[in-house]
Amino acid sequence: MNPEKKTTKTLNGDLLLPLSVGARAVILHQGLITRTSRVVAIHGRSEGEVCFETLNTQYRLLTGPSSEPAADCFPLAMAA
Repeated sequence: MNPEKKTTKTLNGDLLLPLSVGARAVILHQGLITRTSRVVAIHGRSEGEVCFETLNTQYRLLTGPSSEPAADCFPLAMAA
């Protein structure tokens, strides 16, 4: 799928399994468990945030107490 057409989701939650390319992410958020499609790239990790991309979606997972997203993790494609 073309990255420019992927959905971007920001979630507050926790990874239930270690994040790795080629495997599904398993996320606990709002009391629900979400299994994503296969992870194709991990863009960044910090103490309160993980940014990664699956086959269908770009995710920003906020793992800290703040619900406000930090600076954008995903580079913007340059327009022609």
